[in-house]
Amino acid sequence: VAGKDDPKEPYITKGYFTLYLYEDFDSKAPENPYKIYYDNAIVFAPPLPDNVAPLITDVAPAEFANFLPASTAISFKVTDDQDMPDSGVSISLNGVSYTVANGVTLTAAGPVRTATLADKLAANVNYTVVLKATDSNGASVTRTFYFDTFTQDDLVVEVEDYNFDGGSFFNGPVVVSEGTGPQDGSYSHQAGVKEIDYHDTRPTPQTGSNLYRPQDSDRMGHSLDALRAKFADAGGSDNQVYDYDVGDVATGEWMNYTRDFPSGAYEVYLREALANIATGDSVLEQVISDPSAEDQSTKILGAFLGVRSGFQYRNFPLTDGGGLNRLRLNLQGPTTLRLRQITADPADGARLMNYMVFVRVGDIEFQRAQIASISPTPDSTVETFDPSILVELQNKDTLVNPATIRLELNGQVVTPNITSTAQGATVAYALAALPASGALNTAKVSFKDSQGTEISSTWSFTISYLSLNPANRGVGSPNTPGMRVHVVQAPSGSNLANSLVRAEDQIKDGSTIERAVDVVDITQVINYDKKTEAQPRNYFPDNALVPGIDPAVSGAGLDDFTVEATAYLQLAAGIYRFGMVSDDGYKVSSGKNFADINAAIAGHSGGPANETVDFVVTQPGLYPFRFLWYERGGDGYAEWFSVDRSTGERTLINDPSNPNSIKAYVDLSPVSVSGSSTLGGDFTGEPQVTVDVAGKKVSVPVVEGQTRLFKIQAPADWTLKSVEVVSGVLVVTYQ
Repeated sequence: VAGKDDPKEPYITKGYFTLYLYEDFDSKAPENPYKIYYDNAIVFAPPLPDNVAPLITDVAPAEFANFLPASTAISFKVTDDQDMPDSGVSISLNGVSYTVANGVTLTAAGPVRTATLADKLAANVNYTVVLKATDSNGASVTRTFYFDTFTQDDLVVEVEDYNFDGGSFFNGPVVVSEGTGPQDGSYSHQAGVKEIDYHDTRPTPQTGSNLYRPQDSDRMGHSLDALRAKFADAGGSDNQVYDYDVGDVATGEWMNYTRDFPSGAYEVYLREALANIATGDSVLEQVISDPSAEDQSTKILGAFLGVRSGFQYRNFPLTDGGGLNRLRLNLQGPTTLRLRQITADPADGARLMNYMVFVRVGDIEFQRAQIASISPTPDSTVETFDPSILVELQNKDTLVNPATIRLELNGQVVTPNITSTAQGATVAYALAALPASGALNTAKVSFKDSQGTEISSTWSFTISYLSLNPANRGVGSPNTPGMRVHVVQAPSGSNLANSLVRAEDQIKDGSTIERAVDVVDITQVINYDKKTEAQPRNYFPDNALVPGIDPAVSGAGLDDFTVEATAYLQLAAGIYRFGMVSDDGYKVSSGKNFADINAAIAGHSGGPANETVDFVVTQPGLYPFRFLWYERGGDGYAEWFSVDRSTGERTLINDPSNPNSIKAYVDLSPVSVSGSSTLGGDFTGEPQVTVDVAGKKVSVPVVEGQTRLFKIQAPADWTLKSVEVVSGVLVVTYQ
């Protein structure tokens, strides 16, 4: 992109910045990489320590490589500021360490050496490799990467090649050019039957989102994975032949795959990329009813527990629900399997599923009952106010003994609901108390099978939710009911930006945006409309005009204004849902004080909004809230209300006509202590009072031997806990 630097000012000022290079993937383009120039950047870094760890580079084979021959050698270059010792280099293959003593070779001695490990790989293995280099002073560096040595004889099921026409399938599909079909032997342009062949949350296909099977409503795109032989042999992109990924998935979506499996035990891997997603989980199930009919019955076989990999594709093995034990499936003859999604793609992330590979590892084998799935999945973070644990136990050649099932949470035995099923048992437990947000929780499930063998799994997960910080509660007693409203408006024709950034800039003290209106008022509710009064606009009737927004008085028209409402809201402990309707944008904040504008719990920048936000109050009190609303042009209105999470009933914040409304106060009367030497005497303010809000303590110095009476005005939700004199100080503690 060529342009003129006008005005000549730095785009990036002080702070951290990242350099990007965007690449054009069009093989026919005259030049693939775009050129981006960065100049005048001055980079500061702290001085290096006396000794830094070696540097690992030139790693081979390529990270995440697939279908490599077993003859592949592993190599890397290590660079240091001093001679690298022979003993400082090691290569670990799936936990087995190799050094110069058992297979690693090194180039000549010096600060730069290349390590190589050859003839140690086996076919049909998924490898985790850890490279390690330690210098002569003990500074170490490691690098982990992944690849596989699967063979072309392994059964590969492309994720996009799910059943069609109500249970139909091809056992060995062929690759064809994009846009061709349907034809015998290829899944291209074959139509799946919803709720029989696949389930997707989208009601209809979206044009351009599925070029491979355009009649279906799931999402597919050209894969970014390494080009495999069968696609290259068919001509690749020059012949419009592409590999595809399935992505943009929602929880509960699934696809069925029927294949004729040679008899044997199989390890199964799902190859996928997880970009900006910490964990992404799927389960593999077997359809045990008619795969050509609706309402199919399934049993869980295991889980694919994916972790963040960026846009690099990695193999994730089929494991038990805890992810600790890699599973083997006994498969024989035509079998219908289902890939069901547990984790939904977030708005700012992507999961790209490419294929499943079935590696035959032997004949049909004896298998014990197992822990098939666990929710929340290991090492996951779940945003919820209603956390629960669900474990599915699966019968195999041995059976689950329901009487032996035991569930522990954070070291305590809990009592779950246990349901025996034909496939095994389900274990369900709703957490009795909401854990602290962000805290790590550890659970353990165990049972014995019909032969008395104990099977168990221990895993950890995190529950996350939005909560208010109790340290931010206001100190004092409620004073003036209502909210303080500050309204500012720019002159007519200003055409300000339609953004929250502009709103904050306009309302702040010392703003450079000219003000035609600048008024302060007290209101009881936020139910405004800039055009009409007492006409129902959204959820609530009796709209009020915005204070100060009157073209007949100001001459500024009805546009380009910002409204800031502040109040202390009286909240009991519990879970709350607030609703905001606005045109244009809004922001709700609750921080240390009203001026803490960065403590937003919800917001919308640009255009109308109708949104809700849920949050937790762990301790009762008076919390400072700020509601910001701005108007650019067109319609202009705002409503701020609470929502009953059970019934959906909406109530304006601080509605005087509704006794169930959340009360709001403009200000608080501070905690005060007054004293008198006699019961009938005058009480005057004590000059040396210390108030500990977090500890709910009021401290007043006293003189030994003197009688003195005190009156303490404290918040209404504080109750007296104890009174004592410590080292000449009267300490009154509340709870």
